[in-house]
Amino acid sequence: MKIRIPIMAMVSLWLSLTTAQALELDAAAEAKRLEAGLTRLCGVWDWTVHSHSRNHREAKSKIVLPSSQAAGMEGPSPTEIRIYGDAVYFRWDFPGGYQEDSMLLIEGRRLEGTFRTSAGTFGAINGKRVSACQATGPGAPGGTESKP
Repeated sequence: MKIRIPIMAMVSLWLSLTTAQALELDAAAEAKRLEAGLTRLCGVWDWTVHSHSRNHREAKSKIVLPSSQAAGMEGPSPTEIRIYGDAVYFRWDFPGGYQEDSMLLIEGRRLEGTFRTSAGTFGAINGKRVSACQATGPGAPGGTESKP
């Protein structure tokens, strides 16, 4: 009886770790999730950054997502993007520092969230899609492959 409880606990831990590791290590599933997320973000966005720690200054710019090359347009783009459903993480690397954004994609047209920089500045960000990327290839409207 004393041996059964630790064995059951170890098996339970092993099963839970195996499931979590499988989600993180399945490269094909991760690539598919990321591709779908990047397709949803692709385009030009009006970006408004409101700094809470710099006298509530606001800066406006146009941002190209997921990257200038992927969108086929000129403009700044993040160095890292992670997408989990509607939650989006951006990292922007600049000379002398970085900025990290935690955003929520709303109805595929807006991004809202917060940022923090390596210098300690923090605040809010709002993005509004100005134009989407042209859909091409399999899975795109008019493409050769349909969604399941």
